This record gives sequence, C-alpha cells and structure tokens, in this order.
Amino acid sequence: MTIDMDIVNLTLGIVGTIAGLFSLFVHLWRLKRESPQLTIGVLKCEHMFTEETKILTFGTEIELRNLGDRGTNILGIDLKFKNGDEYQNLRLASQELAKENDNVKWIRPHETIRTSQTGFIKYEHPVTQELDCIITVYHTHGAEKIKHKSLKQTHN
Repeated sequence: MTIDMDIVNLTLGIVGTIAGLFSLFVHLWRLKRESPQLTIGVLKCEHMFTEETKILTFGTEIELRNLGDRGTNILGIDLKFKNGDEYQNLRLASQELAKENDNVKWIRPHETIRTSQTGFIKYEHPVTQELDCIITVYHTHGAEKIKHKSLKQTHN
C-alpha cells in the first residue's frame, strides 16, 4: 500500500487553513466582545456669552458608561458647536480635582462615571438661545460622539 504524499499534503494544507481561519475568527470575536463600549449621556449642556469680553463659555456634565469587558482611558473631550452655518471646535477641560495621569481618566469594565467639563472661546458673533452641539469623547480604543442642544444659561 502506497501513500500518495500529494493528497496528504493537500489534506493537511486544507485542515491547517481551516484551523487558522477559525482561530482568527475566534480572536476577532473576542477582541470585539471584550473591547470597551462607551455610551455617553448628557446630563447638562449650557452656554453663556459675555458681551463685554466676547467670551463664549460652555459647561457640560456628562455620564460615561463602559458596557464592555475591557477598561479604557479617557484621553479628552471636545465640543463642536454650530451657530449659523458652520461648526467650531472647542476643547473641554475637566473640573474634577482628582485627575489621573494629567487629564487621563480610567473607566473600568461595566463602570459608570460622571464628569463636569468647561471650555471657553473668543467669539465675535451674537449667540442664540439654543446651539447644536456634538460632544466627542476620545478614548484609548477610538472615539464616541453624541449630538445635543446647548441651552443659554440665564443669569441669577
């Protein structure tokens, strides 16, 4: 009885290819399943315009919820606002006293945190009562965006 080595090599090649593809599929599935899945809830988003200094100030309070099985670092939060036709970008700064790694905040798996952010920009145009905003949270594994309306803060 002779064994045809071409058929053995072909069979082993097919089995190896199938095993490799299956392993890759399992790895990608685990990576997707275990990656952080951030959801953003906007608790407060207000703006105030000071006419004398032409400064537009934003104050936000957001809730970040990690629904995934892996933690992630929050690298920064941006706010884009639209007053008229075009969006303008504004970097928000944290108001918490306890910062981890200089503005980097760690969110554990299945954890929810609240953070207050403020930012200001020199702005020459009059501001409406309501501004369309896009809040972007940058983290280790990507970025998440949410649209929201900022309401003009009334003076006390």
